[in-house]
Formats: sequence, structure tokens, C-alpha cells
Amino acid sequence: MWYELEPLPGQGVDDQHVYLEQARRAAAALGLSDRPSIDTWWRMLTHRDDGMILAADRTGRWVCLPDGVDTDVIRILAAACHAKARQLDEAPGILTTRLKWAHAIMPASATLSRTARGGPDDTDNENIRLDPPAGGVIVLNIRRQGHWETSRAKDWLADEFNMAPDTNRLQETGVGVCRVNAGMPDLADAHREVKRAANALNLGITPGVASHASRPGLAGLIIAVLCAMLAVFLFIRLGVWWPLPAAIPLLAAMIIRRARMGMDAPIWQRPRHYWRWRPRMRRCDPADYKSRYAGDDHTANRRKTAHAYAYQRSTFPLPADTLTGLTAPPQAGNAVSTGLSNRPGELETADGPLLGLDAAGLDVRMPANITWDGVALIGKPGGGKSNSMHGLEHWAAGHMHPADSLIVFEAKGRDSFPTLHTLMPGMRFMDVADPATPIVSLLGEGTAHERAQRFATLMRGALGDQQIGPQSRLQLADSVELALRALAQPGPFARHCKAQGVNPPHDWVDCTFTLLFGHGAQQGRALAAAISRLLDDDEARQAVERLHGGVNENTGRPAVPDAQLYQRLYAPMNKMSLLAATPAITASRPTLTWRQLLSHGVQLAINLGDPVSEQVAAMADDSRTLVGALLFQGLRTEIGALCAGWETKNRHVRIFVDELTDITGADGRDSGGNVDAVEWLRSRARAYGAELTVGTQYPEQLSDRLLACITGFRTIGSYVLLAPTSAQTMADVLGVQTAAIRSLPNHVACWRTTDAHGGNLPALTLSVPHFDAGAGV
Repeated sequence: MWYELEPLPGQGVDDQHVYLEQARRAAAALGLSDRPSIDTWWRMLTHRDDGMILAADRTGRWVCLPDGVDTDVIRILAAACHAKARQLDEAPGILTTRLKWAHAIMPASATLSRTARGGPDDTDNENIRLDPPAGGVIVLNIRRQGHWETSRAKDWLADEFNMAPDTNRLQETGVGVCRVNAGMPDLADAHREVKRAANALNLGITPGVASHASRPGLAGLIIAVLCAMLAVFLFIRLGVWWPLPAAIPLLAAMIIRRARMGMDAPIWQRPRHYWRWRPRMRRCDPADYKSRYAGDDHTANRRKTAHAYAYQRSTFPLPADTLTGLTAPPQAGNAVSTGLSNRPGELETADGPLLGLDAAGLDVRMPANITWDGVALIGKPGGGKSNSMHGLEHWAAGHMHPADSLIVFEAKGRDSFPTLHTLMPGMRFMDVADPATPIVSLLGEGTAHERAQRFATLMRGALGDQQIGPQSRLQLADSVELALRALAQPGPFARHCKAQGVNPPHDWVDCTFTLLFGHGAQQGRALAAAISRLLDDDEARQAVERLHGGVNENTGRPAVPDAQLYQRLYAPMNKMSLLAATPAITASRPTLTWRQLLSHGVQLAINLGDPVSEQVAAMADDSRTLVGALLFQGLRTEIGALCAGWETKNRHVRIFVDELTDITGADGRDSGGNVDAVEWLRSRARAYGAELTVGTQYPEQLSDRLLACITGFRTIGSYVLLAPTSAQTMADVLGVQTAAIRSLPNHVACWRTTDAHGGNLPALTLSVPHFDAGAGV
């Protein structure tokens, strides 16, 4: 029985735990939580009573339930999808047209990325989305897992992650399996769309999925033809006649079966089981030997195999929350079609990044020659801002020369890195919280004095004069230089520290923090005395005197009391405490410099969000913001020093910032910090080949000066903003009504851009493709 799901008004459930519970209830109603037993096997063989068929086009969702199921099943499913169900007399019209069909296939070499190990509460509904083009349809045939599949899946997950598989969402209650089909007028389009739909399941499969053309009954017909040919051969050459009575009826039956199959035959093919008695295995890679404590397994040099993909290759696991996310109909689907803009004639030949699709389904691109003037994206969490950002990044990666650089400051980390890896296989990744990955040095190269001065300048530039003034900058430079010079002699330094009764610092951040009284005045003065005796030169003594005020010649006591010195050192000590609280920043790990990266050209994603590996502790928000500000300021400074004249050489460095507040460092103030850096990139970066794309959630998060800067970009996009103040701000920027911003449906954005000559165009309301699943760029 077919049903059409129609969206209900409103946004549905916001609470993730409530949403997940509703999804599990729907999966249980569909029978996906059940398992075969000795009392139910005969009914399961003779009558389908589990799962469903889901059909989806651009604006509609239809489900087909097995005959005889309880009517409460569709009610529970519709409630979980924030929709109402309407019974149909026949199959949807899109399934009665003649289409070419393809189904997704899991490659034999497929593995799970380590970011795919999230537990039941780790969901990302923004990436769960079916978005077929006009005239096409995606169909999922869904059933429960079998006994052998369940046990093999647990072994597969355990070997993939070398840890307990129960922490993975593929082992939670209500996980079913599905076959992913796509029907399109052209077979090549069907192959493309079915791979995109399989990627939308958000399983974390690397390196991606493949596809096969769906031709039901063809394999049986080929086998029957071969059997008939063999029977005829045996009769002619050997006179053996008895195979003919078996082969000829078999061939006739296969021909009749093939001829009777309807145009929608591929959608009725159930997901197949993997029936081989031995599970699929694969040879381990070095990365498979990482233990759950993020160390190296001592058996890494031995030959070892691991359990590979647990299911038949055309069968995909389907968690309960993913099922309801795909089944939910698009909000206000009919209104989206009528509310979209038409592509202006000035953009018909535009060759830049894809912004979205107009009311006729035509691509709307911005001109490539205006990307230097900046792109800004604003939208509430879950609205699709990151999806558009990934589409812009994908276009930039596809239009890079070998000497160009692409730098991404990624805020979502664990959720976005698998997507970036799929979209841009050449991307290199850096996780600021993970010592197993490289990091850009905060000191750079050169002598101790040069490195200390560079760091102090970097800190002041990233945070601004109101947080790090001239005096604080000098104190940072002196303390860092003393630390670097002392740590260059580890043995003698440890002995002098012991003589002064202070523990030797383990790195330059800890040493600097201690000199700035981070561990108390007594520890700071003792460490300074140890460094003075170790270095024994005028420069060191003068630096210590500038830091701690020297000694009163008459009394032999410090010239500046501890309480007064605390006040002087508080600002730099406070900032160094944020670095000291994050030992991963200065841990023993490979370091690079911005000069090295920009000189050779690189695609680099820097994770400022949740660590990609679950064994790595997340950084505190203040520490993460400080490190992001320092890295961004270092990049801006190196662009100014290295990239002069790149525009004339047609070289580019494209910078993408997923969340602007992660790198500003200005503490909400209008002056100083990386606000200056953003303004520099806005006004002067063209001559240096630099292009900036930024995103943020709400305009109120930014200072007035920074907001004025980014809203002056030539291209600005806004997703839905429900808060009146936010919506009013963006409506004024885009030149539309406030209601237009507040009523934008999901996956729809309002854009302002210009033509290739800089001429202003009216705001465009466009449907944004699902770039994360591989939509065209």
C-alpha cells in the first residue's frame, strides 16, 4: 500500500534525544528491530512483514508498506517525520514513467573512517538528505537485518576501530539495511545520482561508493541461455538428449519473466544477504594497528587480516535516525518551487562557484572573476551553511593551479572531515588538539630572539591592543626568548633549576607561563634566577630585570612587590595559561610554517572543532579560540610577507573560515585583533592573490566593525534566521523583506551577488544542492 507523506507546519522536534527516540519507535513499528526466531521463520519466508520502500523526488516522499501491516505503523512513521500520511490508490506517477535505473555498490576496498564511530547520540541531520534532480527519483528498499548480518557487522566494526563495536551507531537498536536505487531518464545521470544518494546516508565510508546498472532478471536470462547452449552442444556432439527438457523450459521461463517485468521492477528488488559461509576479510593497513589509546600496536609488523564489509555489496546499513531523516518530506515543498527566483540573464554565462538552482532547476553561478572580493555565509545552525561552504571549497579545489594554496579553518571537525576527504581527496588535515597530526608552528624559524619577537607580534596582532598592549608584548617577547635560550641547553638547565628548587619546565609554553608568575611568584623568580645563572650574559639579566623589576641594592629584596608584579604580568600570563592548558599544541609533533605551506602550494584543512579521533580530548573554548586567532594572524602576516605580486602571476591562496568567531580573537570589541586581519584581506588582499570566504551563525555574534566589513563583500548568502533582529539585519543587507529571511525553507538560501562587471543584481532565492553528498559544482 502506497502512502504520500505531506509536511506539517512548523520545524518539528528540536531536542535530539526526543528525535532519536521517535526514530527508534518508527523503526520498531516497521519491524527493523525484530530478529528471526524459530517461530517466525516460515511467515518471514512466505510473507513480507518488515521494512518498507521509500521513494523520493525533489519535493515529494512516498512509502510503500507490506500488505496487511497494522495501520498504526504509518501513523508512527509519519509522526517521527513531522508529517501526515495520505493513502494512494496506485503507485506514484514518477514510478510509472520509463526511467533508467542504477543501484549503489560498496567497493571491495571500502573501510570506515575513524570519524564514523559516533555513538547513538552523535548524529548530524544536516547531512541526511535526498536531493534528486527534476525528473528523477531515489528509491530505498528497506528490510530488517538477518542473524548472520548482525554478528558479522559487530565483528566488522570491532576490527575497523580496534575497540568495542557497541559504541558505533550502526550497532544501536533499529538499524536496518537497504538497497539504494536511482531512476533517471539517462543512465549516466542515474549512476551519478545513486552514488550521491548512498553518500547521503552519512555512513563514513571511504573512499566512497560505486554503482551498477539495474537490470532485474538479466542474470537469470543469461544463465538460462548458457544452459540451453550447453544442452544443444551436448545433443549435437555427443547425442546426450536429456539436458534439453530441462534447459529449454528454463530458458522460456526466464524470457517470459523478463518480458513481464514492469518499468518499476528494480525498486522491488529486496536487499540481498551475504550468504557465503566465511565473512569477507581484508589485509590490514598500518593505520589499522592504532590501539584505542591512540598508540601503536606492537604487532604492527606482522601480517594480519581484519573483517571487511559485513553485508552484500549492494546492501547498506541504515540507522533509525537516518531512515526518518530521509523519509521526512521537505518543509513547504510546493512553496519552495514557487518562491525560487529565476536566473538573471547576466549570470547565464557565469563560470564561478555554484550558488544554487533557480525555479526552473537551472544552475546559478557567481562570476569567477569576482571571488577575490569575498564571500560571506550567514545562517542558523542546521540551516545548511556548512554544506554551501563545502561546495565553495570543492569548486576552489577543482580550479587550483599546482602553486595555489587552499586553507580551510573547519569548525565542525569530526562531522565535516569525512565529507572534505570525499569531496577533495588531495586535502591534507591538521587537528590542533591531536598530537598525531602536524601543526603550524607559532614560533616560526630563526634565532631565539627572532622567534620570540615573532610570537609576541603574533599574539598582539591576533588579540589587539586592548588585550595585549605594548608592555604585555615586550613581556611576552622577553619571557619566550629566555625560555627558548634556556631549553636549548636541557642538561645544564635542569641542574640550575634543581639548585633553585624549581621543577624544570617541559616546553617553552610552560617555561614562559612560569616566568610570568603562572605558578606563583616564588616559582617564577626561582626559574628566572636559574635562567640568569645558566645563560650568564647581559641580555638575559636585562630581560629578567624588565620582567621582574630587578633587586633593590640597599635591601637585596625585589624592587617590585609580588602583588604589583602580578598586576603587570596578568595580561600575558592569562593568555599563556590558555596555551599551557592545552599541551597538545606544543607536544612532540611535526611542525610546519606558513611560509613552507604557501611556497609549495597545499590543500589544508585545520580542525578547530571537536577532535576527529575520539581518543583525543577536546580543547577548551577559550584555548581553541586563541589558537585559531594565532593561526589566522600568522597566515595573514605570511601572505603579506610572501605573496606580493601573486595576482600578476595568477597565483591564489583561497581561505575559508567556517565559523568567523573561531578566529577573530577580538573578544567582541570593535578594535584590534583579527578584525584588522579580516579588513586587510578585504581591502588589500587582491594584489597578493588572496581570496576570503567566511561564515557565521548570527550577525549579533560579530562586532559592528567586523559585521560591516563582511557585509561589504560582493557575494553574501543567508539561510533562514528566525530571530527578528538577525533576520532584520540580513534583510537590510540583501535588500529583501524581513519575512523572506525568516520563512526560508530548509536547503534554500537568499544570495546577493553581482555580474562579471560588478553591476548589482537583485537578491536571488535559490535551492542549494546537497554538495556534501557530491552534488555538482
